[in-house]
Amino acid sequence: MICSRKKDLVARSKEEMLAEVKDLLEESLHLKAEHEAARQREEELRRESIEKRAADPELAETLWQEAEQLREEGREMLRRSLEMKLRAGEVQHRIDIHDQIGSMDNYDEVWRKAVKAGRG
Repeated sequence: MICSRKKDLVARSKEEMLAEVKDLLEESLHLKAEHEAARQREEELRRESIEKRAADPELAETLWQEAEQLREEGREMLRRSLEMKLRAGEVQHRIDIHDQIGSMDNYDEVWRKAVKAGRG
């Protein structure tokens, strides 16, 4: 994220910002899908751990620990996914402000031309 924050200090075109929003949203969706896959695998491991507990407690514990690790990794993926989504929203907000300023500049120019035409 530090790299993205440095981008804020450099003047960028609207196209560059739109590309960043697109990339961030795509990565966010990818991480969310990975989170969901990790969550499903975690459930499978927990179920398998419970089934094996009586026959092989050591294997059951290993499976449970694997599930715990997946849970942590999945939570991190979800956190990063949300962070990217928020970052995309921030960049989109800058684009919206840029567009509003541009429309105000255009409005001022149209107004000046109308005033000049009215005097002529």
